[in-house]
Amino acid sequence: MRKSARMIAKELGLKTEDVYSILKELGFLVGEKGNWFLTELGKQAGGVERLVDNGERGRFNVSYQTLSWDEKIFDIIDNRLKKK
Repeated sequence: MRKSARMIAKELGLKTEDVYSILKELGFLVGEKGNWFLTELGKQAGGVERLVDNGERGRFNVSYQTLSWDEKIFDIIDNRLKKK
């Protein structure tokens, strides 16, 4: 099952912002709060970007990007936390 940064943070007992910060430090993400994008390295680490559309047309149409991670990201983050 793929996990969002929020789900990862909850399972590791961290803040979501901390997870994003770690992923950025590792070179998996670029951007800033609310506007994150995967790098090639992030894709290799199991990250996936997906565009979600609410299916509405006209002015009620909303689309947004989501990021999710393969479960192997837990080991990567855990190793990073142990090095701090």
